[in-house]
Amino acid sequence: MEIACPDDCVYLSGAHAGSWDGRETERHRDARRLAPFLEQLTEDQGRIFLMALVGVTSLRVRHPTLDDRLLHEAVAALRKTVETRERGVLYEHRPDDLRAEGLVADLRGLFEAKDASGRVAAPADGDLATVLSALEASIGAGQKEHAGAHVFLETAARVAAQLGATAAPARSGLILEP
Repeated sequence: MEIACPDDCVYLSGAHAGSWDGRETERHRDARRLAPFLEQLTEDQGRIFLMALVGVTSLRVRHPTLDDRLLHEAVAALRKTVETRERGVLYEHRPDDLRAEGLVADLRGLFEAKDASGRVAAPADGDLATVLSALEASIGAGQKEHAGAHVFLETAARVAAQLGATAAPARSGLILEP
């Protein structure tokens, strides 16, 4: 059965939307949370930052107890490792919380891919360190809001959903019911 919905139907936008559709207040709040950190990045670094938001959202499946504090600690440890490597020293910085150790490895994997010949391709350490610093600062700013343990993760999820929606075809004004 198909139901023709008007453009303002709450099931096509608003409370039932997967991202920001119809939720202007959240969109503006998310923009205020992320814009200051994106503005300091180059265009390529900004793409890496947005890719990181999508990746962080996917980490919640592997790490069901993930919260902003744990993510902040893991991002900080990875940033320190990348900055140390950029100076020519190979040293793996470890987070204080042992639960963040596996998260650091998963975060590192977000920024690495294998090319056709099997070689690992990753952003330059300078760019990655800058992006991780912006990510760390963004998470920290969310923690200072005292609005809950998942403020940044929820923001990242909405932004990731919106990024996915812009790549997806536009939906029709029909609700399909089995």
